[in-house]
Amino acid sequence: MSMLAAALMVTIRVYDVYGLSPDTRQEALAIAARTLERAGVQAAIVDCSGVAPATPCKMGLAEGEMILRIQRHPKDGEHVLGEAIVNGASGPNTVATVYAAAIAERARRDGTPLATIVGRVSAHEIGHLLLGTNVHAAHGLMRATWNVQRIDRGDWDFSLEDAARIRDRLQPHETTRVLVARANP
Repeated sequence: MSMLAAALMVTIRVYDVYGLSPDTRQEALAIAARTLERAGVQAAIVDCSGVAPATPCKMGLAEGEMILRIQRHPKDGEHVLGEAIVNGASGPNTVATVYAAAIAERARRDGTPLATIVGRVSAHEIGHLLLGTNVHAAHGLMRATWNVQRIDRGDWDFSLEDAARIRDRLQPHETTRVLVARANP
């Protein structure tokens, strides 16, 4: 694997404490992974849900790993579909949460498949972690308000600007490579 390919990879541990059906969760995570892939980021999804999570699910996070929690309701009200804990541009930004009960209500009301909205909200919240900010964009996946019935895929992808910022943040910068090279003669 090339250095560029490795730099543009993230591992996302998923902890579903809400209890989506395994098929719905798998479809939603596939939607989120495809959305990230269109932005140039390969996501390795590790499903830590269920009764016997894999050993890596119980270990501390490694560099490039983040957590996606699927929970019931937000504490701020049912209109909130997700949130990300962002420590700023320097990170680490590692925890995103989607609120499945609020999303299920929105899916029911709008007639959109639950997995579709869970996947889009997951990609959006992971986007906040990757961008290092909770600021919203004017268009694309990172906008603040959504009309989930819109079918134009551009509405559900990262904007070109956001995708470029994500890739730039994930790529090792020349100064980092020089410092590593000097530290390991």
